Amino acid sequence: MLIGNQSAVIDRPTLYTFHGVISSTQGFTIGSSPWDESCKNKRKAAGQTLGRPALKTYHPMFDLETLCIVRDLVRDSKGGDAYLEIRPYLQRYALNTTLTLCYGIRMDSVWDDLLREVLEVGSAISLLRSASENYQDYIPLLRYLPNNEKNRRSKSLRDRRDKYLNELLDRVRLMIKQGTDKPCVSAAILKDEEAKLSGVEVSSICLSLVSGGFETIPGTSSAAFGSLSTPKGQVFQDRAYEDIKRHYPNIEDAWDKSLEVEDVPYVNAIIKEAARYYTVSAMSLPRKAYADIEWDGAVIPKGTMILINAQAANHEVEHFGPDANTFNPERWLQSLSPPEELPSSGIQHFSFGAGSRACSGQLIASRLLYTALVRIICSFKIVASEAEPPNTDYVDYNQFKSALVAIPRDFKVKLIPRDPEGTARCMRAAELRTRDAYVQ
Repeated sequence: MLIGNQSAVIDRPTLYTFHGVISSTQGFTIGSSPWDESCKNKRKAAGQTLGRPALKTYHPMFDLETLCIVRDLVRDSKGGDAYLEIRPYLQRYALNTTLTLCYGIRMDSVWDDLLREVLEVGSAISLLRSASENYQDYIPLLRYLPNNEKNRRSKSLRDRRDKYLNELLDRVRLMIKQGTDKPCVSAAILKDEEAKLSGVEVSSICLSLVSGGFETIPGTSSAAFGSLSTPKGQVFQDRAYEDIKRHYPNIEDAWDKSLEVEDVPYVNAIIKEAARYYTVSAMSLPRKAYADIEWDGAVIPKGTMILINAQAANHEVEHFGPDANTFNPERWLQSLSPPEELPSSGIQHFSFGAGSRACSGQLIASRLLYTALVRIICSFKIVASEAEPPNTDYVDYNQFKSALVAIPRDFKVKLIPRDPEGTARCMRAAELRTRDAYVQ
């Protein structure tokens, strides 16, 4: 459906609650935009920001943000004596990356007020974006009922989101005035370097980047660390560590090269399996038939909403085998001694979507996951808490089944240092490289 009919399933439906209320001021995100000239312009601009040529320019950002994860985990884990929730550190990692791309701004504290506000509002909006959650999207009369809680909630979240987006843009304007701004999407627009885009399109691009990865990347990575922390997962974790050392006998080299290349097969296998097994957007974003589609002897009329069950596709026994419902990174390897990846062919999994509206940010998402995984595994052995263990069921790990993007259940892990002196050397070197990288 998605590959064989790419041009016919390129459109998106507009839904009253998300498009008509929540998005009425800042415009639609790129992923949720109907297919038109504005959407084409936004995807082109985002593609330049998120594409492979731009990736190498983001190495200082990846370096700084993964340094901050390890730095704070070293501090807060107290030498392996304390149990931690790892997701807040990964949330800051993903959100700072997108804030830096859009505004040249980052937050250093995991508990920064603005950072927590962005995360709280974004997660609440995710709960309102489900294609099956809002009856008023399909029954117009419900929109006008008195005391409409959905509308009240949507407007409140829209106003809160507008407040922080405008605050971020005002910070960029001030930095431009003072001559202290960093290269970023919004500064380029405000300086008229991207004059082909309208103000609403600029807002849409920044909104898309800020909201696009701060749930999916922490959701995938924290769930992956949850699986790796279990007794069975620690075997995978140790094999990944050995494969990292096979490629880079020196821990400093492993830290440095993780910014540039994704060449450790076992780590790549863990990332693919985490994305497949924990399908954080189980039903993907809905499509809309742009033209009549002939499918299996039937005709899907133009304008029909099409829902893709990515979670079911990612656990298809006929494709992934009888252990499709098991977390097993080694399904992506053709040998273990030494680990060697299976040749890539076709769609690996459906967590990034497929076809003409596949996720524009999948290259940068993969690098974010890879760099964090390499540096954390090099620094710690991750062990699950017996009192608050991770839920590793690929359905039940999600706290809110109706949310557009899964929100993993809380769990705690112990982080046992592998090589404290080596990690300290890596952190000192990264601190020197990134001392003046970005505004806080």
